[in-house]
Amino acid sequence: MTDRYEVEVLLRPPVELSSAIVAFSCAGIVLVAPHFLMMTPSVALFSAGCLGGLGVWRTRQAWRVIHYQRNLKRSPRYIMSSSQMPVSQSVLFLGRGFRWNQTHTERLYAARDKRAERYLQPSVIKQWVRRKEIEWEHRPLLRTIMRWTALDSPLNPVRPPPAIGGDAVIHGVGIRGETNATMPLSDRVGHMVVIARTRHGKTRLAEVLTTQDIRRGNNCVIVLDPKGDADYLKRIYVESQKAGRPLIIFHLGYPELSARYNAIGSFSRITEVATRIASQLPGEGEASAFKEFAWQFINVIAVALVAMGETPDYLKIRRYITDIDGLLILYGRHWLAEHGPEDWQDELGELQDSINLKSLPRIDQGKDPEALAMVRYLNTYAAFDQVLEGLMSAFRYDREYFLKITVSIKPFLEKLTTGNIASILAPNKANTDDQRPVLEWAQAIRSNAVVYVGLDALTDPEVASAVGASMFSDLTSLAGHIYKHGIAPSNASEQARKPPDIVIHGDEFSDLIGPQFKTLINKSGGAGYQLNLYTQTWSDPIAELGSEAKAGQLAGNIGTMLIMGVKEVATCEMFTKQLPEVSVSEIMAVSGVTDNIDTSAGIGFTSNNQDRVSISRVPMISPADIVALPKGQAFVLLRGSELWKIRIPMPSKMDDQELPDDLGDMLQHMRRSYTSVVDWSSFSNSVSGR
Repeated sequence: MTDRYEVEVLLRPPVELSSAIVAFSCAGIVLVAPHFLMMTPSVALFSAGCLGGLGVWRTRQAWRVIHYQRNLKRSPRYIMSSSQMPVSQSVLFLGRGFRWNQTHTERLYAARDKRAERYLQPSVIKQWVRRKEIEWEHRPLLRTIMRWTALDSPLNPVRPPPAIGGDAVIHGVGIRGETNATMPLSDRVGHMVVIARTRHGKTRLAEVLTTQDIRRGNNCVIVLDPKGDADYLKRIYVESQKAGRPLIIFHLGYPELSARYNAIGSFSRITEVATRIASQLPGEGEASAFKEFAWQFINVIAVALVAMGETPDYLKIRRYITDIDGLLILYGRHWLAEHGPEDWQDELGELQDSINLKSLPRIDQGKDPEALAMVRYLNTYAAFDQVLEGLMSAFRYDREYFLKITVSIKPFLEKLTTGNIASILAPNKANTDDQRPVLEWAQAIRSNAVVYVGLDALTDPEVASAVGASMFSDLTSLAGHIYKHGIAPSNASEQARKPPDIVIHGDEFSDLIGPQFKTLINKSGGAGYQLNLYTQTWSDPIAELGSEAKAGQLAGNIGTMLIMGVKEVATCEMFTKQLPEVSVSEIMAVSGVTDNIDTSAGIGFTSNNQDRVSISRVPMISPADIVALPKGQAFVLLRGSELWKIRIPMPSKMDDQELPDDLGDMLQHMRRSYTSVVDWSSFSNSVSGR
């Protein structure tokens, strides 16, 4: 029972109650009738005090056994309203829990012994009530009675367990030592990954972390939500309003309410534009050649647009990928206006009129006459810039051949520029009638804004993946700028030029992995980026990257790992193999009988009974322990090597605020379409306890 014993035995009858009852009874007799024991009043009072102290001591020992066994049968509730959420400027609150050590492993092994089974099962009465609730479901009178027995209230002696499943033993072995589980904010630049299967509390944990980040106030909070969870967005809106922070909502599923964002309009190097688009094309086998050619032509278009002072966007890329002639004409006129002679327009017109379309070679047939004239006119110059050289090189391709090469990129660009989505992915800043804000990462970071990105992956996963990957590329490019120059204007103070804290929450992050993601997770810590990534299994990023080695590179750059009830054994083993083995003590009962061949001694046999203590080395936790975790519970590695077992608080809806009509309509539609948060609604009005 205490540390001075070799083996802790808590799964047994609470025998301490017997001695406690005797001690209290003797204390009562001494106080009531001291003369029968020939005691003076002072001696009787002292004796009663000693006996009462002994009774209290033994009662506490018995209560420890009873309370421990009770915790193994039922997972406790943990409910927290938003107003109760602890917010610190030095640590991040994760939930309630305890640091897991050798003692908890030993208790877990003891609880799974067949001799402990009777201490883990519900009482016979509770089991009978649960059976009758099903049998009497369609009997009106009895069904009314069963509604009372099914009431989830501390006043109900046969109330059902919380609907969170799993094995209550895993947390019950250490609940007496529970405290707030926190991680230092300084560790967040090492990034964190949360692995949990669907509807197991992953998004609820994201709510808890995001709430603290918003209230902390000294950072930019970015939430990337591929599927779109209504309760999560509602929490972000409510917390932003409470904290008085600007909120930018970008949602592909609701263009009319969304902010606008040019996913390819911001870059450090112009080649990023082509990379962000071409990376969405298949690159295996023969398709790799088409991908490279598509990259080349997109890069030519992007370079020309930037040279003319225009910002690349999906609409312009789509227009000129099918009409390179038009771009050549526009840029040629732009270049000639700066470098050509004063009468270049007249000379170009005369050259165009002299072209006989019927006598053109096959390779030039079908091309714009003005573009043909532009190429011939520019060839008269001894030198011209690389932009013209690239455009003219693309123009020289046979038209049919050019269309075949670029055919793979056209369907993708069509998806990004069809319907209302085009107005938010290719914003026209000159249109003063469009009052929707434009999302620019640098400005959002400077203003410590809260940014919610809904990618509507259930409707069109390809577009969601493209935009999400482009956002990561955009943020990676910005990280390089912040690392070198900071985010503040050049005339700002030295204090203001320090890298800000940029907290990114990426749900289903495997859907967002692009070419720049590895660079972002490897090298963005110096720019203040703090990635919180959520996924269902570790096989998701492996499948997306196509290689375990590449996924291993990501895993090697993640400082904190939190894992909930995952079903995939490989993911569980990736976590458990990081933990050491521990020594577990176990009592072994040994019995033996020996016959005595010497009949003259009068002894026919001798018996021997022993309790031996054996010690074995076992894993601290096994994959089966992770699989058996109840909803809302997790193991987490903190500070590099500290294993904690935690419970995530369930939400209380008591402090929700009113939403604007347009956002309220959007949330209602999102709830009908998809929700990933565990249904904690049955616990919303409960109180913490058991």
